[in-house]
Amino acid sequence: MFNFDLYKKKYIFIFFSLLAAFLSTHMSLDSAAYQSIFNYYSSSGWARIISEVRSYEAFFVIAAKLLNGFPSFFWFLIISLISVGLKIYTIEKTSRNFYISFVFYLVYFFVLLDGTQIRVSLAIAIAYLGLYFLSGKKIYKSLLLTLSSALFFHYSLIFILAIYVFKNRKTIVFLAGLWPILILCWWFGFDLLSLSKVVFSYADQSWIGVDKVNSYLNSYDENSAPYSLQFVLLFSASVIVYWRYRDELTDFEIICFNCIFMSLVVLGLFVGASGFQNRVSEIFRFGLIFIFPLYYRYCLEWVRKPWIANILLSGFLIGYFYYYVLRAGLVVWPENWGLS
Repeated sequence: MFNFDLYKKKYIFIFFSLLAAFLSTHMSLDSAAYQSIFNYYSSSGWARIISEVRSYEAFFVIAAKLLNGFPSFFWFLIISLISVGLKIYTIEKTSRNFYISFVFYLVYFFVLLDGTQIRVSLAIAIAYLGLYFLSGKKIYKSLLLTLSSALFFHYSLIFILAIYVFKNRKTIVFLAGLWPILILCWWFGFDLLSLSKVVFSYADQSWIGVDKVNSYLNSYDENSAPYSLQFVLLFSASVIVYWRYRDELTDFEIICFNCIFMSLVVLGLFVGASGFQNRVSEIFRFGLIFIFPLYYRYCLEWVRKPWIANILLSGFLIGYFYYYVLRAGLVVWPENWGLS
């Protein structure tokens, strides 16, 4: 029997994989940097690969070398096919409504991650598939994926291992209560960033990724803060939605709520290191994709009319995309198009 829904999702996968590859090759803030990285590693030969993977993730180095002589677009395309494919697969397996989750992913993360931050995007896709296996009690398969995401795709994903500790209802309550406390600490002048620097100073500097973490922590930004209006709204909505549906959540949805509140705790722990704050917070905040249908469901219960809920959702998504994607300059229009 013909499965039209599966047919649609295959075309969604193909179209958005190609779009992500095109954006990351030609139209993102990081396009030029990644072009240079591909050109360097694809032409540097295999003799220095051991030293090269100590400073850059192994998958991208090896893929570049295997594609020596090919246009860089094929390197970007391989990354996008795996990244988008794994995200679609995990959404299909875990979300209560595939299309609501997927539209939210397109608006909130697609350009930022799959179109720009392609290395961490692929690592996130692998890690969340690992968390899906964690929710199914497949510990070894889960650890294999989450550790691989950090060691071979993006070193910052090592922080996702915190979810192996913070993965139940009690830890949701703990993390939700911790974020306001961290904000109060910041208001009263407690320097939590210095404590983080001390902790990481004890790590062996020769370990892979440690020097990069230290560089993030030592890049002080005086304008960094542990909260913004966007995150206050996210916190409030997440508390309400979690409390409303807490008795019917799946194990994976509980993990995702832990990720949401952990993303906010990260903002409070690393005030001053805005690059580190944003990167690690985004990793945990990606869990919002899989539980966003619950937020829509709560909105629908509140307004009682689907057309009103759809207008509210559409207005929110369009406004977010305009302000945080287009106006923020994540899409770089080529000069010869006359749109820059």
